[in-house]
Amino acid sequence: MAGLLLSLLEKMKDEKCIITRMRTKIIATIGPVSDSAEMIQQFVDGGMDIARVNFSHCTDENFLKYKKRLVAAGRKAGRMIPIMQDLQGPRIRVGELPPEGYKLVEGESVIFSTKKTDVVERGNGAHGVIFVDSPKLHADMRVGELIYLANGDMELVVTRIAGNRIIARVARGGTLYSRKGVNLPNTKLSNSGLTAKDIRDVKFGLAHGVNVFAISFVQAATDVDALRKILGRSNKKATIIAKIETALGVKNIDGIIHASDAIMIARGDLGIEIAAEKIPFIQKNLIRHAGWYGKGSITATQMLTSMIDHQRPTRAEVSDIANAVWDGTDAVMLSDETASGSYPLESLKMMARVVAQAESSKFERPNPLGEW
Repeated sequence: MAGLLLSLLEKMKDEKCIITRMRTKIIATIGPVSDSAEMIQQFVDGGMDIARVNFSHCTDENFLKYKKRLVAAGRKAGRMIPIMQDLQGPRIRVGELPPEGYKLVEGESVIFSTKKTDVVERGNGAHGVIFVDSPKLHADMRVGELIYLANGDMELVVTRIAGNRIIARVARGGTLYSRKGVNLPNTKLSNSGLTAKDIRDVKFGLAHGVNVFAISFVQAATDVDALRKILGRSNKKATIIAKIETALGVKNIDGIIHASDAIMIARGDLGIEIAAEKIPFIQKNLIRHAGWYGKGSITATQMLTSMIDHQRPTRAEVSDIANAVWDGTDAVMLSDETASGSYPLESLKMMARVVAQAESSKFERPNPLGEW
């Protein structure tokens, strides 16, 4: 399989770019700890093939700064570094809660509301109301569907819908704090795909030379089609990467692969919506599926997460990267490791070494006493 990301780099030969030696490409996220001209140059020299900019956090001003430094670093290295604009997507969060948090007790009922005017209180025996920032969520949800809060730490089951309110029973409790994320593994959201912010960000990206867009929380091919229409109206060729991070995205994978140019296996949110023990099998099958259709695949999230705080990775993380390479992924991605971690350059260099070693390894004749 040629792979989308390899093809993307090969197309840049006309711009006198040097193709890196490794087949598997490395995507590194640019962020607060890696946005200096010096660090970006070290990233380019250290093996970064594509720079990811996360528009959940990035401002227009910062993006223009990143782009200027990436262009300069690429020119110095003799190759162009594509920029992937990672769109925020319809991420749902709870509203503001008391500083001490809101305790969810197993077996009790909790009320969520899509109206900001509902007051968050819990006293005198009355149930409080928790705001969720998805205006149509009450219409999308059905009785029996699951709600996961705070990266899956808490689990609830919907028992009733009453106007703008969603009543749910706590199956796994905990303390909920302000602005924590909401995951809905069984719910088809009417606002999935592109948000108003995403559309605005895409237009900004197009105006400033972005040609790789990653769309978040893809649930169906129609989510990708919406972005394709915007790109079509701009008369600019661009690559669309569909991020597979929802249970419905996995369910509808064939249509999503057809509609997109590549998929990203975003294992963070995916591991919240689907049991963790199932993720390795799903990952392998998604990589294989993409290959069957001649589309690219990116394996992402928590690949070297221990290196956010430590200079060396765990052996499990090294094995994770190598196995993704052996499965045929077209790219591996670093997120917090290079955007906000304590050892961004060390993380990138470690990723490059593991990928190079995995690609050079042979399995035809197992030899436990071979070269190390």
